[in-house]
Amino acid sequence: MKFSNLRQRFGRGIETTAEREEEDLGLGNKIARKPGTRLINPDGTFNVIRRGRSVFAPYQNLVEMSWPRFIILNLLAYTACNLLFALGFYLIGTDHLNGVRGGLTNWGKFLECFYFSIQTFTTVGYGAIAPISAASNTLAALLALLGWVSLALVTGLFFARFSRPTRMVIFSERAIYAPYRNGLPSLQFRIANKRDTNLINLTARVVLTWLEDGDGDLKRHFHPLSLERDFVSLFPLNWTIVHPIDPASPMHGWTKADYCQRFSELLVTIEGYDRTFAQQITIHKSYTYGEMEWNVRFGPMYHEREATTELYLSRISATVAVGEEE
Repeated sequence: MKFSNLRQRFGRGIETTAEREEEDLGLGNKIARKPGTRLINPDGTFNVIRRGRSVFAPYQNLVEMSWPRFIILNLLAYTACNLLFALGFYLIGTDHLNGVRGGLTNWGKFLECFYFSIQTFTTVGYGAIAPISAASNTLAALLALLGWVSLALVTGLFFARFSRPTRMVIFSERAIYAPYRNGLPSLQFRIANKRDTNLINLTARVVLTWLEDGDGDLKRHFHPLSLERDFVSLFPLNWTIVHPIDPASPMHGWTKADYCQRFSELLVTIEGYDRTFAQQITIHKSYTYGEMEWNVRFGPMYHEREATTELYLSRISATVAVGEEE
């Protein structure tokens, strides 16, 4: 039996991969139907907040949080831990610690306990103060054990953060509607590698999503866009990703008002291989209808010199009006 007959007999029971991609990308056609809601945040994360049975993953959170927040959190934990043990030594009594100076106020005694806690926690052990009772020795032993464990954990976290590939691909701030060739318009955006990292085998995938009124209810549509070039082997310079708006494009015949009224959004996925970290990377980005610029083209980003080529990353979003001289 022919495949066409099977489809006719079983209806939509058999679908091609392309058809399934147009129907659903894993986001569903009922998500983000409130006008103005975007699917992907500007930082590349999905605009989804998990509630209820969300998994507590402290390691992942500590590895993925920003550096300032990570350092501040470590300092706070370090200070709080030593304050807690200093309070324990103070309650036991400074007479259980050999070497504490006499004639100190209560605050001075607490500071001596606090500094002794830091010395024990970090295993520095200057020898000026030492525990001399069972209670103070037990507390000092627990503190030293906690210091070892904390050092191992923080060292592992620092290594994981330094060894994790960062977002090395930068995007133009706006997608542009620009002339293409043979009188066709096009939708374009530009990316570049912001470091001298060996990114290779980059693949680009762009999907257009928009809202339409269906039976009185807004429905989200998805459509993958064909690109002039969706793969580059090497990535030393910038890459302008172009979607020609030909008759096969879902945007064919759209006006500037159509992009706005349909609350369109471009969903971008860039995949590649980072040879420095020997890892596959995936980066997400989106452009909403409000992040598009019309009737412009991208300006040059690099210049050839006598012995090298200079790439100006600050010009990633530079545009000139159509018809103007560079």
